[in-house]
Amino acid sequence: MGEIAEAGYRYTELGPYGFYPTDPQVLSKEFESRSLTVEAGFVFQILHDPAKTDAVLENAKKTVELLSAVGGRYLVTIDHISEERMATAGRRDLARKLSVPEYDHMIGIIDRIADIALASGVKPVIHQHAGCYIEFEDEIEGVLDRLDPERVGICIDTGHMAYAGIDPVEFYQRHADRVQYFHFKDIDPQVHQRVLAEKIPFLAAIEQKIFCTMGAGVVDWEKLAKAFKTHGYDGAANIEQDIDPMISFDPLGDARKSLAYLKSVGF
Repeated sequence: MGEIAEAGYRYTELGPYGFYPTDPQVLSKEFESRSLTVEAGFVFQILHDPAKTDAVLENAKKTVELLSAVGGRYLVTIDHISEERMATAGRRDLARKLSVPEYDHMIGIIDRIADIALASGVKPVIHQHAGCYIEFEDEIEGVLDRLDPERVGICIDTGHMAYAGIDPVEFYQRHADRVQYFHFKDIDPQVHQRVLAEKIPFLAAIEQKIFCTMGAGVVDWEKLAKAFKTHGYDGAANIEQDIDPMISFDPLGDARKSLAYLKSVGF
């Protein structure tokens, strides 16, 4: 938390439930002492397996309770990465689709997670992610079509979209009315090209540093900044960089670089 504040940030997320203290009073005091405000928390669970239902909903309930207690506004729902889909990350031609019952269950549980969030005044948003079953453009569009736009918004992750071959700026422009939150992330184009060509799994791609600081990758940040102004986006964005801490571990330096770059192009 101290390094987040030291890097120049004033807003942050909870991380996975249990990463920070789960006593709201303790947690609020820690954030406040560093002048940090919590914007969001997330549910990162296996969504397509009926056997996981109770665990998923319990995680959502605990996360929302803590999030609401510390003033967070958004609950980000992400399908958990799986061995099968991590093996084909970024490659739509190789990726297995869910069966109809699996897909229907996934839609249903996202809706139930939304119920939990909305009941506490928290806004639910869906997040596409590399290496899971909501990864490619047809998959995220299909999920959005099945969910009520008045109930479930969108959190765009610029890096995960780029990984999956989706232009995040174009996607935002198409869905601007529904986008309520962002994860800002960037990917190295040379690493990405190699990962796809050599069919390198998702976690191995992280080890090869596919995710980089903002401005060092493929995302057109200047175009996105202009799109924000065009569509009047005044919400939050969480700046992220997925790394393997055994290989690359300078989060403070990276966070500073990313924030400075984003400010330089109009955010």
